[in-house]
Amino acid sequence: MAVIQNKALGPSSSAGFALHITANDTIVVAGNSSVSNIALTNEIVAAAHISQVWWGSSNSSYWTVKRGSNTVVVLSETGYLDFAGNGVGLQIDQTANLVFTLTGSGVGFLALEGQKKASGV
Repeated sequence: MAVIQNKALGPSSSAGFALHITANDTIVVAGNSSVSNIALTNEIVAAAHISQVWWGSSNSSYWTVKRGSNTVVVLSETGYLDFAGNGVGLQIDQTANLVFTLTGSGVGFLALEGQKKASGV
């Protein structure tokens, strides 16, 4: 997992983050920077939602994105979804961890942009 961008809080107590995933992974959402993978120093993340996602997979492989144990989206081949651009981010189970699973024998990538609700900084 790579957090490729992590923005600090603005006046609305909302900040952004971006992830690049190339293998099965779990991103811890809620907590301070010693617990949460998306919290900055002195920041406490309470929740996060998915704004946009880009993905690719080969050889009939597909990505499953879960919040905790709940599947929120299954992604195959290549594509792009702009949840926020269509009115609202994907806000299911916002406090649960983000779980990414690549199923099949192919390779893949997933790039995700999200917004977090946090305090501190």
